[in-house]
Amino acid sequence: MFRVLFCCLVVLATCAGCVERRIYIVTQPADVDVYIDGEFIGKTREKDHPEGPLYANFIFYGKREYTLRKPGYATLSGEIDLEVPWYEYPPIDFFAEVLTPWIIVDEHFVEAKLEKAKPADVDTLYRSALDYRRRSRPQDRLEYASIVRLPAPVPPHLPRLPKPVKQD
Repeated sequence: MFRVLFCCLVVLATCAGCVERRIYIVTQPADVDVYIDGEFIGKTREKDHPEGPLYANFIFYGKREYTLRKPGYATLSGEIDLEVPWYEYPPIDFFAEVLTPWIIVDEHFVEAKLEKAKPADVDTLYRSALDYRRRSRPQDRLEYASIVRLPAPVPPHLPRLPKPVKQD
């Protein structure tokens, strides 16, 4: 009887299951830098890649922020809510994490299509920066300038800027 019980315990210990939690990231186009909560995860892959889509393992459920970046494309940011499945609530989670003889994979997906970046209007950007500088408090500017040793502030009137040269 003791041997049978011992064999059952050994079998249960070796067949102990677990839950793998994954966030799959699929983008169009591929080869996009992926950041989850500010941490670099990797680059997305083509649909027919032998390893499948890029994924990141996670431990805790809740909201996660992701950022997708690729040169020549607009940066895309968003949030994914990782909801707790029914088998992860106590006391059921004990059976899912320890006693099931198979691996449970909890999958969450982020699918995104990046758009080509539009050229920035440098003239408008420069004017809004000067306007912001004029509206900010002088003591804040001087304090910041003393820390980073900026040149003297620009006079309050807007200088005439040359027209940007169009590049083909």
